[in-house]
Amino acid sequence: MKNKVSHFSKIIVGLFLAAAIFGCGKMLDDPTIDKDTGEDINLLIVDFNFFTSRVDFRLVDANDNSLITKSAKIWFTGKNANDIVNFAGEKNSEYITPQGQMELTIDPNVPVSATNPFTFGIHVEVDGYQAFSQGIELLSEGKKTFELQLVKESGEDDTLTGTENDDSFIFSYLVEKSGSVEEKPHKIQFSITKADMIQFTDSFGNQLFNSVEELETAYANSNKENFLQLTIDNKKTDYNAGIDLVHVDGQTKSALFHKLESGSFGSLVIDGRLVTNFQNGGITATCSYLYSSEPDMFGFTNFETASWSFSGKSKWFTSTDFSYLVAEASLDICSTGAEIKFTSNVQSSFSIDADIYDANGLMIKSTNFKGKFPETFKMENVPSGAATFIFRNNNPAFAPISDLSVSDLCSGTYDVDVEMTDGYEEYQIVLKAICPDNPTIAIAPTYSGQIRIKNSNDDWQGIDMEGGIVNVLAKPDEVYVLRLLWEDEWETADFSTKFDANGNYINKTNSKVEAEQLEDGRTRFIIDHEFKQNICNDMGW
Repeated sequence: MKNKVSHFSKIIVGLFLAAAIFGCGKMLDDPTIDKDTGEDINLLIVDFNFFTSRVDFRLVDANDNSLITKSAKIWFTGKNANDIVNFAGEKNSEYITPQGQMELTIDPNVPVSATNPFTFGIHVEVDGYQAFSQGIELLSEGKKTFELQLVKESGEDDTLTGTENDDSFIFSYLVEKSGSVEEKPHKIQFSITKADMIQFTDSFGNQLFNSVEELETAYANSNKENFLQLTIDNKKTDYNAGIDLVHVDGQTKSALFHKLESGSFGSLVIDGRLVTNFQNGGITATCSYLYSSEPDMFGFTNFETASWSFSGKSKWFTSTDFSYLVAEASLDICSTGAEIKFTSNVQSSFSIDADIYDANGLMIKSTNFKGKFPETFKMENVPSGAATFIFRNNNPAFAPISDLSVSDLCSGTYDVDVEMTDGYEEYQIVLKAICPDNPTIAIAPTYSGQIRIKNSNDDWQGIDMEGGIVNVLAKPDEVYVLRLLWEDEWETADFSTKFDANGNYINKTNSKVEAEQLEDGRTRFIIDHEFKQNICNDMGW
């Protein structure tokens, strides 16, 4: 279901025309050929650059950071959920993509600042992965990338045995894994009172015991190790920490949030009989923190609208389909922090990924820097203290970037120098995307994109296009693929970096590409690309 606000559409049209009239210069005079008459027609070139904030979501496997290229359902909740739109200005109730990533934008009528934060919850469902929710707060306009780490559903199945403890039974592990307690900062314990247990029924609807005395007698005469067995399915303890939103004293705040353990009820066998209904009874779970210094927030938690709500250290489950999540959170967060400046001796756009670790080597978050050299980024919602940025070596055009150590994530300015890989050269791309059913209009995208050598297994080089223009690094004498993601579909165009011995451009691609020399010696490739008509239909053309 789509919802387009009429006044927003009018603003889009007005800004399109303004961008076309005042921002395109001599490109307004570029002719194309009318398919029916063969006559030249003038192009109206429109741009997306009135969107001041673009938000790129990546769905990655938490185990290896690989993109999850399975069908994913994405939707938003919270204060600003309805202000997230696609580049046609439409708000969808949900988005479906099999590409592992999606770029959306923010209604330009909605201001985003430290005094007017933009907050929302994002939810993702992918077959084979745990349902994902995260709270996000934006404190400034600009290009934002969020790497959403999804965890596979399959986890460990743990079986615990119950032992009598006064008027209850306490469950502990049948086999304690070596070092498991020392490695985890927390402990979760399950218990059932005898009064609750006599309420339980089996698959035939029969009560297991008629009284506490009958229960105690059965336990006394049993093989006690096998009398009570509780199985917890899909137990997970290997989550990474990250910046999220938590609910504190009626307010929503950013925090360093870390899931510690999740699991779900598998089965409960009592005296050889499978319990299928708790009736009026239940199971109690309690969690405790094992380290001397407890975090700002700790306990059972669940996601509500756009933030995590902690519900204490004890929880009573009255249904056999229960699941649980225990987490910790630190509120020592700076809303604005250190500045990271990227410089290079080349003209190029860039998209650079980094993982941030604290002084103890624990991961804080993953982040992305997207822009063009030189550009400075101010960190938002980061914890205080020393940290290290470890840059991923996933852009073949850049030489490996050295780790960056900062004395405090909350203050200071730090420089990152990026060098071009040997064998690459500087180029410029100008893209005009034409609508097949309306050749009088072309789109000059302000959009994130990617390039790589065609038919190669190289990593995709992230690029940042503005007004259809982007500076890139590429190898000479190659054919490249340029791709832009429109919701769930890739738009692709080829371009060649090949020239003959006389310097004449060789274009053996299926795209209409022209080459020209810039004053600074670089080569500019002008690509005319025909968009799929369904995208133009979304835009109303």
